[in-house]
Amino acid sequence: MKNIGLVGLGFIGKTHLDAYKQIDNCQVTSIYTTNKEKHQKITFDGSFAADYEELLKDKKIDIIDICLPTYLHEEYIIKAASAGKHIICEKPLTLTMESAHRIIQAVNKNNVKLFVAHVLRFWPEYKVIKSYSESDKLKDIKIIHAKRLGQTPTWSSWFQDPDKSGGALFDLHIHDIDFIYYLLGEVDSVYAVGSKNKFGAWDHVMTTLSLKNNCKAFVEASQRMPMGYPFTMSFRAQTHQSTLDFNMLAGENIGKLNDSNQQIIYYSNKKKVSVEIDKAADAFQNELAYFVDCIENNQDNNVVPLDDVLYMLRVLKAIETSLENGSKVRV
Repeated sequence: MKNIGLVGLGFIGKTHLDAYKQIDNCQVTSIYTTNKEKHQKITFDGSFAADYEELLKDKKIDIIDICLPTYLHEEYIIKAASAGKHIICEKPLTLTMESAHRIIQAVNKNNVKLFVAHVLRFWPEYKVIKSYSESDKLKDIKIIHAKRLGQTPTWSSWFQDPDKSGGALFDLHIHDIDFIYYLLGEVDSVYAVGSKNKFGAWDHVMTTLSLKNNCKAFVEASQRMPMGYPFTMSFRAQTHQSTLDFNMLAGENIGKLNDSNQQIIYYSNKKKVSVEIDKAADAFQNELAYFVDCIENNQDNNVVPLDDVLYMLRVLKAIETSLENGSKVRV
C-alpha cells in the first residue's frame, strides 16, 4: 500500500483524489492546499497538511502528486525529489527546456521516480486507436485530423497567463500532439497559425505536423469557443484502406465528461462498425494505477517515459516558434 501526499485541490486535484479512491494499492493520506477552508467538505481517510514542508517531512508518504499550476511545478518537484519522494506531476511538466533539465537533474540526483500525467495515453478511446494502429485494421496511417475545443477553464484565472500556463498550446494542444507522437513517432517539422488572448497567451492553435514516417497530421486546439459550445474532442486516423473516427461532445469545459455524447467508428471495405468502449474504464484511474504499480513493483515506466516528456516539450517549443515567426520549423 502506497501513501499519497496530494498537492493542490483544484479541478485536476479533485479528479486525482476521486481516482485514488478507486485504486486498491494506494491511499491519499495527506493533502496540502493553500485554501483549506474552501475544501472542508472534501472527504478522505487522511488529514490536511499545514504547509508543503510538513507534507515532505511525513515519512509515511511515499508519493507526492503535484496538481498545481504549471509555473509552480519545478519548485515543488525539486523539493519533493530532495525529500526522497517519488513524484507524479500533471502535464505539462514545465514550460521551458532549461526548467525541464533542472527537474530531471534533481530527480536523478536523488534517485526518485518522476511520472508526468499525459493522460490521453491511458484514455479508453485512445487506447483503442493505439491498438488498431498496431494491427492490420489501421496499419500505415497516412493522415490524421484531431481537435480539442472548449472555453478557457473557469476554475482558475492562471490559465490565461502565458507565463503561468503556456496558454492553450501547453495546456490543451499538448494532448493531441503527444498522442500523435506516441502513435506514429518523431516529428520532422511543424507549421502553426493561431491567435492570442488579451494577456498574450496562444488560445487558438492550428498545427500541421509532418512526421518522419511521411504521415501528415492536422491538429486544432482552442480555449476561445463561445459559452454554450460543447467541449469537443475528435481524432480521425486514415490509411489507404480504412478510417477510425472518434468524436465526443461534452458539457462546457471538460467537467462533464460523464454526460458526453461519444462514438468511435471503424470504416473499411464498405463496412461501418461501431467500436464498443468499456464505459466503466476511467482514464485517470488507469493512469494513476499504472504509476503506483510502477513504484510499488519497481518497474520501468514504458507508457510515458521521461524521454518522451522531454521530446514533447521540444515539439511544443517548435510550434511556439512557428506561431511567433509564421514559418515552418524543423524539430
